[in-house]
Amino acid sequence: MLATYSVAMKIYFNVMSDSVLRMIKMTELIKRYPVKVTATKIKQGLDNFGYETSLRTVQRDLNELSRIFPIECDDRSTPFGWSWKKDSPGYEFPAMDPIQALTFSLAAQYLEPLMPKASFKRVEKFFKRAEKVLTGNEKSNVLRWRKRVRVIPETIRFKEAPVKSEIRQKIYQAVFEGIQLKALYRKRGEKEADLRRMHPMAIVVKGSMTYLICMMDEDPITPRYLPIHRFKEVELLTDQKIKQPENFSLDDFIHTNNLGFTNSDKLYTFKAIFNKTMAAHLTETKLNGTQTEKELSDGRLLVTARVPDTLQFEQWLMSFGADVEVLAPKALRAKFKELALKLKDIY
Repeated sequence: MLATYSVAMKIYFNVMSDSVLRMIKMTELIKRYPVKVTATKIKQGLDNFGYETSLRTVQRDLNELSRIFPIECDDRSTPFGWSWKKDSPGYEFPAMDPIQALTFSLAAQYLEPLMPKASFKRVEKFFKRAEKVLTGNEKSNVLRWRKRVRVIPETIRFKEAPVKSEIRQKIYQAVFEGIQLKALYRKRGEKEADLRRMHPMAIVVKGSMTYLICMMDEDPITPRYLPIHRFKEVELLTDQKIKQPENFSLDDFIHTNNLGFTNSDKLYTFKAIFNKTMAAHLTETKLNGTQTEKELSDGRLLVTARVPDTLQFEQWLMSFGADVEVLAPKALRAKFKELALKLKDIY
């Protein structure tokens, strides 16, 4: 009798263990709002992980999970979709320790000025969890350290153009799944939006702007880059795969259309004379390993280095104004000379 009871209890706990593991896996398959996933999709995901069960059991488990976690079902239209609530905290196993929390906290300070606001919002919950771990103990050495560390961005952060979260989500999904979309898109300078059929190929984020790289149905040859804040409505064509040029290269497209900072793939020897006070940091934080510097008789600093041909580097040089004289390459010196003449005409 005792042996039979022991076997029965062992079977019971094995079943309970499988049930718990299955439900944990279910929470991982559910996405955060506004992305929704059906019970059928969750069942397919469980099957792929070896947790074969009935659709009815999945539906029952989802209802149980929604009583414990901030998970909800959108039953406004069929098929019903499940998602983590928009304002729900992030969950992670195992729990975050204080050092991990500090790393997340500093990462948030660093990334927040660089990322588009909407993109940052998608991961902000994890950073807030880190703050809760740090502030949970006022006497923590880690918390005191966190209060004494700041990240100051070197670039200006521009306000991002507003984009509806539903539109952003559909555009990202179209690129991820390689499917076509129909959209009402307003061209620059126009007041009204036109209905267009597009083949989304890539997303490019440049500062506060997010672009969709795509082909138009009426022009299957020339890729376009479209700021996503000009999209007014988006419809996914889930059964229509995109068509794109065979040899399309995203890096080449970015370079050709000046979406990035690269002017060319070449390096050149840069030589310039700086006001020593304004460029003193270059003696400590060099441009790269090829840099050399020499103090001239008049106290100025001659700096030489092999650098990439980028717009970013030119803009950095321009920030010195009259405190830098470009000597080489000749093309860059000519560009600065032309700029100086234009500024003279203006001022």
